[in-house]
Amino acid sequence: MTGKISFDFFQRVGRSMMAVVLILPLVSILMGLGGVLLNPSVQELVPFLAGNGWQVTGELMQRAGQAVFNNLPVLFAAAIAITWTGRGMAGFSALIAFVIMHTTIGALLDITGTQLNERMLGTELGIETMQTGVFGGIWVGFLTAYLYSKFHRVELPDAISLFSGERLVPIIASFGGILSAVILFFLWPQVGQGVLALGDFVATHTNPLIVGLYGGIEKLLIPFGLHHIYNTPLLFTEIGGTYTTLEGARIVGDQNVYISQVIDRLKDGSVDITGGQYIAGKFIPVMFGLPGAALAMYRVAQDRRKTKVKSLLIAAAVTALLTGITEPLEFTFLFVAPVLYGVHAVLTALAFGLMSALGMHAGFAGGSGLIDFILFNVLPHHSNAWLVTIGLGLIFAVIYYFTFRFLILRMNLKTPGREEEGEETKLYTKEEYRSKKGIVSAGKEHPEEKNNRASEILKALGGRENITRLDACISRLRVGVQDTNQVDEEKLKSLGASGVLKVSDGIQAVFGTKSSVLKEEIEELL
Repeated sequence: MTGKISFDFFQRVGRSMMAVVLILPLVSILMGLGGVLLNPSVQELVPFLAGNGWQVTGELMQRAGQAVFNNLPVLFAAAIAITWTGRGMAGFSALIAFVIMHTTIGALLDITGTQLNERMLGTELGIETMQTGVFGGIWVGFLTAYLYSKFHRVELPDAISLFSGERLVPIIASFGGILSAVILFFLWPQVGQGVLALGDFVATHTNPLIVGLYGGIEKLLIPFGLHHIYNTPLLFTEIGGTYTTLEGARIVGDQNVYISQVIDRLKDGSVDITGGQYIAGKFIPVMFGLPGAALAMYRVAQDRRKTKVKSLLIAAAVTALLTGITEPLEFTFLFVAPVLYGVHAVLTALAFGLMSALGMHAGFAGGSGLIDFILFNVLPHHSNAWLVTIGLGLIFAVIYYFTFRFLILRMNLKTPGREEEGEETKLYTKEEYRSKKGIVSAGKEHPEEKNNRASEILKALGGRENITRLDACISRLRVGVQDTNQVDEEKLKSLGASGVLKVSDGIQAVFGTKSSVLKEEIEELL
């Protein structure tokens, strides 16, 4: 496998996990609100919430949210198969393979009488089996996607032609599930013990230097779209720690453990918070650091361009502060002054390390912004971590401001508002910002305008013949192309992209949260 193919592969791996990752914030908020309704302290302040109706509502919200966390492995399996192939039949096949794999593992355990560590045993969809966790789901997802790509166009003899094409894939996936079960039955006990041991070590030997490196590296991987591969093991698997809820559910991953412990602590104040040790520092650069950087970029902009710059930077800074979505702001300086992004990564690492050194535990459901900060840190009030976050955050805001200001002036960096004479400051108009953020004014956009926009973007990408793959994440179009030289970067920017990054055999165009809509529009033209 060439380096180009390998890099492209890992980009697609990260994107394929987003379907599950993106649903977790909503689910966690559902659980959080349910926990608030069940919290005795809240009921004392608001007596009518003690009524049976509110208590039933809170319990239903919590159980509905917990169901998603309890079934993350099968969700990863189906989501990866579907997003990798773009076909629902692949997801259906993954579900079949997942069920058969765990049923077979359970049968092998019964037949052989194999004795395993209790932590290695559990249930998946009600099937008593060996705990392979999210790793098992990811394996099934990619295996099924591979099998789909190999067999979905196979034509069988006339006598059995009914099972040709896509109908053949679930059958092949069934055998894939059986084979996977046999392999995992012999290999996973050793691998699983290693994963559990690593998780125990991580939980009891948290090193601020390691935590800081984790945060810095994650930030450096964001421009390449590889951060989801990097952080998934820590956030969503046993490597990030394990926890058994008050209801007996087994939760894995630093982020998931933190959310579940916060919810349980609302019911039982004796529950210790051990999760959130690797992600506690994320609020600082997002809620405080980047707004400080935005202020610095505004202050050093040319006076005649400050009006144009201000609307973009204020809106992007507020977006980061409230929701934790940082890419719109980060990409305003990433492409014109990469050194600033490097400094941002270093300061992010420092924030992560400091919070770890202080023994703080904090977390979020999806975005590390003010909404999650209040819902999962301030309101539960399980410690003074949120106060420490605010204190350190204000210090980091000052550090970001003066560091960015000094570097921009000293190195004469062409940040927004400091472009050369005659260069268009095209990112800072209201309509371009609204397009980048995915906000459409009522009555301003018609179907024919949508088609025209998609058509123009397609032309800028080199036309249909140049497209090999089309994907989208939260803020970017990810496009595989035959020839990157045919991509018109300036045209894409004029159409609303805040940046264009050529990577391997593809490009990433930053259109903000409207990227997924643009993907659908372009797909209609392919």
